[in-house]
Amino acid sequence: MERPKIESLIETAIKAAIDASRVLMEHLEKHNEALVIRAKRDGSPVSAADMASHQIIESILSPTGIPLISEEGSLPPFSERQNWPLFWLVDPLDGTESYLRNRSGFAVNIALCDKNGPFLGIVADPLANSMYYGAIGLGAFYRSLDADAVGKALIEKPVTKPYLLVTSWNEPLTMMELLPSHLSPNDFRSEPVSGALKFCQVAAGKADLHARSGPYMEWDCAAGDAILRSMGLVVRSRGSNEPLKYNTMNLRVEGLWASRIP
Repeated sequence: MERPKIESLIETAIKAAIDASRVLMEHLEKHNEALVIRAKRDGSPVSAADMASHQIIESILSPTGIPLISEEGSLPPFSERQNWPLFWLVDPLDGTESYLRNRSGFAVNIALCDKNGPFLGIVADPLANSMYYGAIGLGAFYRSLDADAVGKALIEKPVTKPYLLVTSWNEPLTMMELLPSHLSPNDFRSEPVSGALKFCQVAAGKADLHARSGPYMEWDCAAGDAILRSMGLVVRSRGSNEPLKYNTMNLRVEGLWASRIP
């Protein structure tokens, strides 16, 4: 895809992330009586805020003519979507539990993918009024959610010991079990971080490795993966050590590593 087209699409996606973040904060300020919480099939919560964020993202991205897969949208059958050359992959509210508790860790995830995976991604952090974004060929950036903000390029930072491993709050494995076999637990300290912000910490050089043993859905990690790919980093499957695959039949990712460590 030509650079001007990518730049146009990333601007559209940034607008969607900003507007969705604003909607989420408006719902949060109305407190829980306006959230209308219910449970999804897997038992995880979903709220009116999830749906409001989905609707505004969909309304902004739909005019691009690129099909959209969203956690809160209807999913076309695999037979239809498996041949899509491009598609948006969206989580309108990543970290609903954090959101409902009014704590940091929730985000808006928007990624644009082709047959090779996500190549453009945005992770917006509404509580921090910030976003990370990037595209292959353009690089990775950090900015506020203010409409007139200018992105600041993320630059590669040296990797030094002790390394910082960021994990999910409910990660069941010990550090020794979780790390790739060529790395020593003695060289690490560990911190739990919520949601897609773990990928952003690796991109910004605030963390050195994100590892997860349990499943993710593709929309949980595509935007962060795209940001890291724009910096020349690769998010790998724990099972195969290959780059993650997207638009699979069940849209599940069974564990991953995202690392700055050679």
